[in-house]
Amino acid sequence: MKTNLRLIGGRRLESSRNIDTRPTTLMVREAIFNILKNTVENSNWLDLFSGTGAVSCEAYNHGAKKIVAIEKNKNNSKICLKNLHSLQNIDNRKNDIEVICKDVLIWTKPNTERNIFSSNDFNKIKFDFIFLDPPYRANYHELVLNQIFNCNFIKKGTIVICEHSLDIDIKTNILWNIYDVRTYGQSKLTFLIHI
Repeated sequence: MKTNLRLIGGRRLESSRNIDTRPTTLMVREAIFNILKNTVENSNWLDLFSGTGAVSCEAYNHGAKKIVAIEKNKNNSKICLKNLHSLQNIDNRKNDIEVICKDVLIWTKPNTERNIFSSNDFNKIKFDFIFLDPPYRANYHELVLNQIFNCNFIKKGTIVICEHSLDIDIKTNILWNIYDVRTYGQSKLTFLIHI
């Protein structure tokens, strides 16, 4: 396994051998949590295309109350859960974390039955933050964003953070406003808010 994946603060995470897995860089993760500051504390966090879970782990370390990670690659979803379960004080918080091995495009379809959580509490969650990092070449951004903003797990004021390549330009529409855009190397972060 690669061992160069680290959290803010230096803790190592297990990473994937899958060459198609592109973890969100430490610089981008630091930027996200510096921008969000203490608003992550006690929030409900959804991590789509979670890979090996670096962003979910950062959300946990910044005080998120409930974390759901969706990753369709079986090996990556196992690593994601392992990484989350390796965090400090996790023994008391394992019921606050759910990792689901499912295709994001299917899971985010509006009116989809999502009662695949191990806890009924998760079925009632409205997420405060949704992080979205689909494969850059797949061009899923518009489709997934439209699905997310039409689902029952989003609420007015939910912030969606979309990581994407520089050549993708996300536009405002009737479901969301763009309130911030940042560029870090070859990655762009677009912050959307549900209206």
